[in-house]
Order: sequence, then structure tokens, then C-alpha cells
Amino acid sequence: MVIFVGPVFFLLLNSSFQWGSKAGIAVVLGIIVSDIVCVALCYYGLSSFINAEGNQFWIGVTGSSIIFVLGINYLIKKAKITTEISINTRGLQTFFIKGFSVNFFNPFVFVVWIGVFQYGKSKYPDQGLLLAFLAAVLFGILTTDLLKVFLSKKLKKFISPKRLTIFFRVTGVVLILFSIRLLYLVW
Repeated sequence: MVIFVGPVFFLLLNSSFQWGSKAGIAVVLGIIVSDIVCVALCYYGLSSFINAEGNQFWIGVTGSSIIFVLGINYLIKKAKITTEISINTRGLQTFFIKGFSVNFFNPFVFVVWIGVFQYGKSKYPDQGLLLAFLAAVLFGILTTDLLKVFLSKKLKKFISPKRLTIFFRVTGVVLILFSIRLLYLVW
């Protein structure tokens, strides 16, 4: 689950490459808060609402639109390598919102969390053990996402403006393809 290569993965890497660790951490925090909300929704029985066919359609359309816009953004984005990175608090909020939105409005995230929740519920009927299991899964995701941010910093020395432009274009195309696939699946 932690190594899924999807729109969130590419958003996380691009934010870290372009804007540094603080931006990557803000994206990670948005992702993990989104996952916590998904787990809470599953825990309080809203998985039936999310699984409803009509609701999945609109959640999928919203998620597809957000991912598509991000993909277009990466296709037209200019690559620049900066040695000094300064992001104000307002900028970090934007990265947080991007991480939250791309993760939360992807119905496949809910499908995964519903599966994890159902597995945990069948394996750990005790509420305390179930909560410990879910907390451990969330902690594992948080840890590996943070590792991705810090490891992307190590890769930055191999990145030139030309390679970064290619990476942006590839990321843009991948995000657009994910958005089209998502829209196709919910259609």
C-alpha cells in the first residue's frame, strides 16, 4: 500500500524536488490527514455512503478534475533549479491542501481504506486492537512518505533543468492519464 505509484506519489516527489523538504512535508501532512479522515469515515460507518454508486461517481469526477488540473499544471510548468528555497506559511498551506485534495478525492483511496478497515475489523474484533492496527498502518504510511521526501533530496543533485522539465512533462502526462482512467472507471 505504501509504494503505490499514483497521483499522490508524483505530487509528493515533484513538490520535494521543486520546493524542498518543507513543501514535501506539507504534502505528506495533507496526505496523512486525508487518510485519517478516510479511516474515521470507515470507522463511523460512512463506508456505505462512499460505496454508493451515485456518490462514487461524483467523488470520482471531482478527484479526476483535480488530478487533471494538476497534470496540466505540470505540463506547462517551467523547470528551474533553486539553491535557496523559501516558502512562507501560506505556500505551505497550498502544498498541504494539494496533498489532502489529491488523496481525499481519489475514490481508490477509499476503496483501499475500506479494504484495510474490513481486514482489521475481521482480524481484530477488539476495538482497542483495531484502533492500534489502523494507527500502525497510518504510522507506516507517514514514515514511508517522509522517507520519500528526504530521499528525493538526495536525488536533487542529479537533477538538471532539462531533466526536471522531462520529469515535469512525464508527471503531467501520468497525472492526466490517471485522471482519465479514474473518470473512465467511474463513468
